[in-house]
Amino acid sequence: MAPLIQDGFVVAVDSSDTDASKLHGKVFIAWHKDKGLTISRFRRYDHTDVLQPENTEYEAVTLNATNSWKIVARVLWWIGKAP
Repeated sequence: MAPLIQDGFVVAVDSSDTDASKLHGKVFIAWHKDKGLTISRFRRYDHTDVLQPENTEYEAVTLNATNSWKIVARVLWWIGKAP
């Protein structure tokens, strides 16, 4: 599956909306000190939080204290040129 948000798209975000308990199913931006930024969908399964990329070429990442991913903003909308 192709990425939902492609290179060159413009993304509007809300950096005040980072409460994980309200983000299930939402698209958001997460940051890792070594890997940079990623745009993924947030999924919560019981008490496990997961970064689920729309692009199936990338694996999901479980959020926990040891992997250092931090939610930095919720994506409000995006716009780009159709392929």
